[in-house]
Formats: sequence, structure tokens, C-alpha cells
Amino acid sequence: MTRIQPCTADSGRMKFKAKFSRDVSEILPYINGRMQRAIYHKTAGTLTFHKEFRMITIYPEKLAVSKVINETDAFEVISLVQDLINDTYEKRDEIEPLYEMRERISPIEVYKHLPKLNCKRCGEMACMAFASKIVSSAQNIKRCLPLYEEEYKGNLEKLDTILQILGYE
Repeated sequence: MTRIQPCTADSGRMKFKAKFSRDVSEILPYINGRMQRAIYHKTAGTLTFHKEFRMITIYPEKLAVSKVINETDAFEVISLVQDLINDTYEKRDEIEPLYEMRERISPIEVYKHLPKLNCKRCGEMACMAFASKIVSSAQNIKRCLPLYEEEYKGNLEKLDTILQILGYE
């Protein structure tokens, strides 16, 4: 770990940077092929994904993570990324590398299919906040209870299709 400091995106959390012992750029397309929710930027040479509320970006020679809880959490994320890289490297002959950037789903696309009741039953203040958290993996679509009512069955089916195509669970 080369730097740890307060997170600008979430004042109650921290962000950090760490340096790899070697260049990992050759493995990034394989991780991208393996992780449906990763975003690979070929020209920038980065791969970004979310682990719960944390945003993790792998660069060729370093790691940047935001929204970690504390230093212990930071070391756990480092271990997770190290295991991901090493495991992917070992299995690279079995993985189809993906050199293209996946399409990102927007919160608006999710919001269009929500009931728009702002009922707060999901724990969020509004449906748009819920949609944003769905996209960032901080919420689960199953928390929107009105979607499971008969009136919104079509909305749920559309959302399921959108989320499955893009690799969301």
C-alpha cells in the first residue's frame, strides 16, 4: 500500500493506492472476460469493478480503491484483487479474453421500469436513488417490493432482462 487517505466520495470511508510487484496489464482482458460487471478501458489500460460499495480500479502497475471502511478492509481488498489476478492468470487458457468495453447500464434505464412510488420500502429516499444504487451494486432489485406486485409484473420482467444481459444478478 502506497497511500491511504480520506475518501472524497464518502466522508466516512477511506481510499487507498497500492503498487503491484509487476505489470498486470496482460491479464486485464481475461479478468474482463471473466467478470461480467467489470468495465475494461483498453486505451487507458484499466479495469474497474465494484465489490459491494467499494470501487476498485486495476491499473497496469497499481491498484486504486475508494470507499473502504478502514485499513483492515483495505488489506482485505488487496488480498481479494491479488487472488483474482493470480487465479485468472492460472486459468487464462480456459478464459476467453474480452478486449471490448461493456455497455454500462444507466440509473435512468433502471428508473424507467421502477414503480416510481418513492415508498421508501427499499430503504432509499426515492426510486431514483434506488436505481442509482442498483447500478453501483449497493442495492438489490429484490428490495423493491412493489415490483413483485401483479400491477408491476411487466416492469419486473423488463428489468430482469436488462440486468441479466448486463451481468447483474
